Amino acid sequence: MNMETGGESVSTFYENNPDLREYFESLPINVKNQILESGVEIATLGELQQCAEHFKNNS
Repeated sequence: MNMETGGESVSTFYENNPDLREYFESLPINVKNQILESGVEIATLGELQQCAEHFKNNS
């Protein structure tokens, strides 16, 4: 995920991967926002799940 877009969508990490997109869209809005705002680089479904659990447990 590239955070240098200056206000453009930073959600591109999941847009081209149906598995990531489906899981990401199922998350609560606050978790989705935290993931996007964190700037974390996500490449796999497992990474996304781990990241989401982290934010769920720390929110």
